[in-house]
Amino acid sequence: MDLGLNRVTRLLEALKPPSTSANAYDLAPHLTYPIIHVAGTNGKGSICAYISSILQASGFRVGRYNSPHLITPRDTIQINNQPISQSDYDYVTEVVRQKDRELELKATSFEILTAVAFYWFAYERVDIAVIEVGVGGRLDATNVVPNPKVCVIASIGMDHGTVLGNTIEEIASEKAGIIKQGVPVVVSFQVEGEKVYKILEDKAISVGLPLNKVIKAKPALGHWAELEDDGFKFWLPLLGDFQLENAAAAIRAIDVLRKNDKSDMIWSQKITEETIRKGMEETVWPGRLQWVEDTVAPKEVNGQMLIDGAHNPAAAVALRSFVNEHVARRSLLSGIRPRIHWIVGLTKGKDIEEMFDILLFQHLHPQNQGSETNTFSAVEFTPPEGMPWVSSIAAQEVCDRLTQRRDQQKENCWGSLEIRSFGTDLRAALAWVGTQRQEDDVVILCGSLYLVADLFRLVQQQRK
Repeated sequence: MDLGLNRVTRLLEALKPPSTSANAYDLAPHLTYPIIHVAGTNGKGSICAYISSILQASGFRVGRYNSPHLITPRDTIQINNQPISQSDYDYVTEVVRQKDRELELKATSFEILTAVAFYWFAYERVDIAVIEVGVGGRLDATNVVPNPKVCVIASIGMDHGTVLGNTIEEIASEKAGIIKQGVPVVVSFQVEGEKVYKILEDKAISVGLPLNKVIKAKPALGHWAELEDDGFKFWLPLLGDFQLENAAAAIRAIDVLRKNDKSDMIWSQKITEETIRKGMEETVWPGRLQWVEDTVAPKEVNGQMLIDGAHNPAAAVALRSFVNEHVARRSLLSGIRPRIHWIVGLTKGKDIEEMFDILLFQHLHPQNQGSETNTFSAVEFTPPEGMPWVSSIAAQEVCDRLTQRRDQQKENCWGSLEIRSFGTDLRAALAWVGTQRQEDDVVILCGSLYLVADLFRLVQQQRK
């Protein structure tokens, strides 16, 4: 992974329109509209989705750039929740690649995609864009933005250690690289606590800024939630307790935008408590703690299933916590503890033994003891388009390493665990699980957003 800002900076400068153009703005594309910049390890995509939805509900034309993509690279580049069309994507990509060739930059695929997003948002004249960092922050291609309206830092945890550092402090320092002089910074609740807060505070102090620490919202009745500091109530459509953190950070970022930007009063005029509530309620973020069933679920699995892109230890903790609560409710209602059928694909370079410990072994969850036989189906996801540095761990290797871990953790395992490898055949894994599941069993597909993407593609094929 080749990080750095030189290539993307030169590329965007070269993408200024000619002075004779009817759309001439004499600026590089990423300098022509306001931006909210979001970094972090877990939750930054959800925060982007909330912020974008609130801004759209307030009447703005909102660009959003997220990564990685779910189905195709076009998914990452959206205006008002609609991805760039195939024809526009092909055209703008060729414009960007032509400049890259002319300058002999040899920009990475992510830098090309980032430039496409910035260029298209400028061409389409968005009112504002919400930009998610790809990896880290300091040297990420999106950090070419010199003066965003607000910077947001989501929960920081251990991930991409070979690129960003081997300690939480090193990783936090890389994420803090998006903090800039004169730009308000909002920091989500940090599970790692003071180790992370100190790094972020030191960076903020170095550029003369206060740190807007966010207290996570508290749950209210049903899907309602409430901010701790001012009692603001809103509907929270996304699942998982961690969304209380993400939602609070998004609302705080919006509040900072509308109250702190004295240069443009349009934010305070158009964003109201009503539009914030509407935007929160209408937020959609697929593939993250999402129940699918009926026509949205694969027919092979014979019923409802939970899908989640959890791909690192912190995300695995959130997933397991949600599953624990769900299993407890099911057990209370039926008097029988449901079995869990895991369908998992994992990315090379991840600490999968720690993932196994969190998801599968009860020493971390002593309240969930049981004697049932759960199943674990390992599969390999399709290599994502335009991301040659990402690849799946071989399914058989996953099974071998899990078997070894199970033997080491025998006394801590929930009941027994049947382990199977399905190679690259997701459909076969789903079909086998479909034959094994009983009425109250829980089916969970997780480990990578790229595996979630494979599932969505399979369902799309079945619906044609």
